Amino acid sequence: MLLSCKGVVKSFAAVKALRGVDFSIAAGRVHGLVGENGAGKSTLARIIAGVHVPDAGTIALDGEPVRFSGADDALARRMVTVHQDINLVQTMTVAENLLLNNEPTYGFGVIRRRAMHETTRRLLGQYEIDVDPDAVVSELPNDLKKMVQIVKAVSRDPRVLLLDEPTSSLTEAEVRVALRLIRSLAASGVGVVLISHYLNEIFEVCDDLTVMRDGQVVADGPVAETTLPAVVNAMVGRHVETTRRGKPPASDGRGPLMTVENLTVPGRLKAISFALAPGEVLGVTGLAGSGLGELARAVFGASGGRGLSGRVIVDGKTVPPGDPAASLAAGIALLTSDRLREGILPEFTLIDNICLPVLSRFANVFGVLDKPKMVETGVRNIARLNVRAPGPFALARQLSGGNQQKVLFAKWLETAPKVFIMDEPTIGIDVGSKDEIRGIIDEIAATGVGIVLVTTELEELVTLCDRVLVMFRGAIVAELTGAGIERATILHASAGGGEDMAVPA
Repeated sequence: MLLSCKGVVKSFAAVKALRGVDFSIAAGRVHGLVGENGAGKSTLARIIAGVHVPDAGTIALDGEPVRFSGADDALARRMVTVHQDINLVQTMTVAENLLLNNEPTYGFGVIRRRAMHETTRRLLGQYEIDVDPDAVVSELPNDLKKMVQIVKAVSRDPRVLLLDEPTSSLTEAEVRVALRLIRSLAASGVGVVLISHYLNEIFEVCDDLTVMRDGQVVADGPVAETTLPAVVNAMVGRHVETTRRGKPPASDGRGPLMTVENLTVPGRLKAISFALAPGEVLGVTGLAGSGLGELARAVFGASGGRGLSGRVIVDGKTVPPGDPAASLAAGIALLTSDRLREGILPEFTLIDNICLPVLSRFANVFGVLDKPKMVETGVRNIARLNVRAPGPFALARQLSGGNQQKVLFAKWLETAPKVFIMDEPTIGIDVGSKDEIRGIIDEIAATGVGIVLVTTELEELVTLCDRVLVMFRGAIVAELTGAGIERATILHASAGGGEDMAVPA
């Protein structure tokens, strides 16, 4: 066995992340590692990568006990990790990131820039990544950043490659490239660990599969000897059903809750217009780069782009453009797709995170905060959304991704929104948490809140949405309703730019 873990235990304060885990990686095989958020998958991966030191248990490499003193020690032994969060240096170029600490030099530390450029160009071409080696990483979309991160890991000549949600922000074409790369690496003798919430990819590319729940291994064996329903049931410990939501509340005759008229951002959005009814779940989808995130931010007034034009009207009143504070005051809330950078405050408590948008509510005339009232608000929301956490004073970073996402929902629900824009609300979330969050979305809509659900998840569009708008290169190219909201039709409209589809007037 290339690498094996026996009886690994790890705790963070009161949270027991791993409870005696056995896990092994064989050379030349792809080993899937799945489970709900908080099951312990990423903690196990970080221990193998040398980021965390186990409290108990042993790790053996080639049959010999080993104890990594840090990530650099593990990397020196060719234990290479692609973390779920993009950890490239944003101010550096693609070439500088790919060859960081491994640059070709003339000697005396002088970097051979041309050689670095050519090496990067060859690597990117080898893995079908269409990006300029001299492009600054901060200017790239997230899908290309993720692909650069994967190529960087592969360029380190790994013996063990740990991939934590490597395809979570990739286009379908890029997913195909990534999965082919995984298989080719295994064929060359690399032991690959694939952590993913996309179970179809696990079944497509993995040889072996380990299922974790509550810090323990609950299933382990060859992929060929199990089924998708069995894996889901093992992950969540219960049966998960997918059903279509009921009809939205009937119109009360007051007209649209929100109207968007000719919303335009030069180079990003082209004259976007649509209306949203009370209690309606309006899906917005399209391929990566079609303008989904830009639309979510522009409606909220946070696009950051010059030349924003058009109107957003809520309850008959025009919202000042480009002003998030005015949007929030008008009853618009935005849950972004990047919860770690734009959503939660990882080093703050759950109470602080939940109360932050409405902090003025807790201040007296002297600006002193009513802490007991803040605690009551936090506790109420934690119970309401079933946030699994050590307590209300836990730091947000201590929670799993799914529970962090619930905290974000609580944070914006405290603003009592009329319109709730949700940008990829279940990205990077496990099966069980997705089921819970979809239920939360249903409950929010049932109260009359209008929801704009920006997502590339086909299942969410089919099961949650009353209407679906399809975007292509910054424009709405199709509107789907009723029986038209189904997977094949959505994919056809997204990939074909709405050709031969109905386009809204």
